[in-house]
Amino acid sequence: MSTTKVFEYAQKMTDAMIVLRDSGHTVPALMLTYAAIDQMAWLAAPQERTTNADFKNWVSTYMLTKNTMNVTVDELWEARNGLLHTGTAESSANQRDTSIRKVFYTVGAVKNTVNNDPAVVFVNAGDFFGRFLNAVMWFTSAMESDPALLANALAKLDRMLIERGLDKAYSSAGEQISSPGSF
Repeated sequence: MSTTKVFEYAQKMTDAMIVLRDSGHTVPALMLTYAAIDQMAWLAAPQERTTNADFKNWVSTYMLTKNTMNVTVDELWEARNGLLHTGTAESSANQRDTSIRKVFYTVGAVKNTVNNDPAVVFVNAGDFFGRFLNAVMWFTSAMESDPALLANALAKLDRMLIERGLDKAYSSAGEQISSPGSF
């Protein structure tokens, strides 16, 4: 078994993020990044359904432990919730708990040099994309040394909707049909 399929899938997601970002669509690129993190967390989780704990475990293990950021795993979870569910930096958790800062994003070479709002943390969007891809590489390394983790990820990946290229499935009557996981 090989980690190549997982890495290739993550690379396609990253390519899509870059296309969006380079076209001036940073917010949709960030949304796709959070969705990709959710998917990687699902591939890593031993159970079928994932929770916020699985997202946080994947981010902690592969994104933050090896490459620290000025944001916490709880803040990234809430940033994900706000961005994916309402398109904002706000979630119900950071509205009621001021220790969970709202995540705002800078773009390109822009750096936040002064932050007078203790309820806000700034993350560079490009840096966030790069950290995702680095995390995928560390996840890939973990799968290489853990056959059960790799088998779990590959079994789940086989169910994901991906483009299958020239692979075609045919009915017993010879008619072309969609294969599982393709569109």
